[in-house]
Amino acid sequence: MHLLDRNTVPIPPCLVAPAEGLAYDHLNRAQKAEIRTNLLALQKQRCAYCERRTGEERDEGHIEHFRSQAAHRDLKVAWSNMFWSCNDEKTCGKHKDKCTRPAGPKATFDPNELIDPSVDDPTHFLLFVVDGTVRPRDGLDVVGQRRALETLRVFQLADSAYLRRSREDAVKPYVSAVDSLLSAGRDAVVRYLQSEGARIDSAPFSAVIRQYLEGILP
Repeated sequence: MHLLDRNTVPIPPCLVAPAEGLAYDHLNRAQKAEIRTNLLALQKQRCAYCERRTGEERDEGHIEHFRSQAAHRDLKVAWSNMFWSCNDEKTCGKHKDKCTRPAGPKATFDPNELIDPSVDDPTHFLLFVVDGTVRPRDGLDVVGQRRALETLRVFQLADSAYLRRSREDAVKPYVSAVDSLLSAGRDAVVRYLQSEGARIDSAPFSAVIRQYLEGILP
């Protein structure tokens, strides 16, 4: 999970000035395709939550309402409330929608206690480690700790074995490259990181890559 800047893409035309009373279900296929296209551009073809690469077809992910349509009727067609999520039933948007139980991993939640990746910088709350694990950062206040833990639980970012392995696999090439370059000196590492900047920006699981590299050259 990483920060997404909605200012980098235009609001889909169908959401610029929606008619009063318009609901998401009223949008036609072309309008939903507009939303999907802009979300994929915003997120660089990655899930907003786990950062895995997704396809561009409508059956390769889904338009996700961060705050549920049922509980937040005024946000049904709000661009600020929409993300593109993978279709993994055990994580991300699909898992969030199953959090309706009184207790346990699927307990209900307050969306205000979740990290919104287009409002909050997730890396201020979450520490991604090179072994693929993720946990709350040290030093968070009580509110920040709660938001980090709830985000990890509701989207299942920490408990998914698939996501842990995927993050570890994503950062391994960078760990190997930096290890081999360190003997050549700091400048060699800096040049390598500069050359890789654009690729990292659009890479799956970029949060763990960036946090690792920031730790090498703070």
